[in-house]
Amino acid sequence: RKVRARSVENIINEIKYWQKELGTNKFVFRDPVFSINRKHTVEFANELINRKLNIKFIIETHLRILDEELIKLLKKAGLSAVKVGVESANKDVLKNANRFTIEKDEQLKKIRELEKNNIQVSAMFILGFPSDREESMDNTITYAKKLNTTYAQFSVWTPYPGTPVFKEFENKIIVKEFESYDQYNLIYKHNTLTPKTVRKYLDKAYKKYYSRP
Repeated sequence: RKVRARSVENIINEIKYWQKELGTNKFVFRDPVFSINRKHTVEFANELINRKLNIKFIIETHLRILDEELIKLLKKAGLSAVKVGVESANKDVLKNANRFTIEKDEQLKKIRELEKNNIQVSAMFILGFPSDREESMDNTITYAKKLNTTYAQFSVWTPYPGTPVFKEFENKIIVKEFESYDQYNLIYKHNTLTPKTVRKYLDKAYKKYYSRP
């Protein structure tokens, strides 16, 4: 299956439609890797600038595909906030879950570059990975505080039906209702962690992050 990308003209037309219908200039793009196609992203940003649409927008993307030049262009086009997946502070945990990220120094550098351009950053973290332990979850919470982004979002690792990883964990699922797949609760039998423990660390993460002076 191939990814079907909407044309720049198509997206611009929809933006103009909602500007007229709702009188809004604020938009959220739900593409989880907004800037993965650099050529398309640059073309879109330049079109926003050239047409003077004056919108403010939020994207979700990966730090790996952001750089200083692209950040400045997106800011000029109206980027006001970005969601980025950091997920875990532990390399081995990410590797075991087939998740890939950039080095911590590079993460910090790119986050600070976004902030330097007055772009709010929301970093997303995951607890309860298959190889997570209490210590590794504590490390992730500590690292989140070190990054100190405008917002931090913590969720529980969840193997969703229809995804490749679900097949691997299908026999370990401990819930029956699809409503339980909410990223707030552990829904599979973990090797070392209980659902109660993971939920405790999820609560701890939010308290530790947002109750700081």
